Amino acid sequence: MRKILRPFTGTGAVFFPVGLPPRGTCEFATSNCLQYCYTVEDSYFEEETKIEEKELWYIYNYFMKKSINQICKKISKELDGLQTPILHWFGMGDCQTKDINRISDIIDAIPDHIIQMGFTLNIKLWRKYKNRFLFTTEDIEKTKNENGLFSIPNYTEGISRVYSSQYCVRGGYCGSLTCRDFCDSKLEHFINCKVCYKLKTGCFDKRIKRKCI
Repeated sequence: MRKILRPFTGTGAVFFPVGLPPRGTCEFATSNCLQYCYTVEDSYFEEETKIEEKELWYIYNYFMKKSINQICKKISKELDGLQTPILHWFGMGDCQTKDINRISDIIDAIPDHIIQMGFTLNIKLWRKYKNRFLFTTEDIEKTKNENGLFSIPNYTEGISRVYSSQYCVRGGYCGSLTCRDFCDSKLEHFINCKVCYKLKTGCFDKRIKRKCI
């Protein structure tokens, strides 16, 4: 039976077609994002991200056309098979504006025991689910009036810095081989979202504190 999730850094990831519409689902991708995307060029994730285009469209169409109940049951079953409680939205691709309502309906229907997280360049989706998503931005100054978690990519080093406007994120450097903290070497570990969830670091450090000075 064809799968709708793929194993990715300790999660079950939703992989949608990469690229600008109509070729892909990355509606808000920047030129840098399209050029240096880890799913396009050779990377440490090559074995996990080399998925045929027709499979990516199959997954996308499954999410768009199947009943919400059927999708939720399949997600639960596949996560059990992958032995992870974490659903990773958009390991590849993204949420298009036209799909926000559909994706929102799925997010809201997924059982509470499943941990949902992900990265998006769709600011409307992020604003709706700040407790689950990081907003990916190349210029943090453009979001200075926003509160939440942000992912700031460093294409040269192949990492993303997890940033909060309210506090210093523990273990805030993600990828490409390890997640780490430049102040606390004890937090470094091979990239695995289940470890970050256990340590409450990176994407899972959702404290409410004042911004670091």
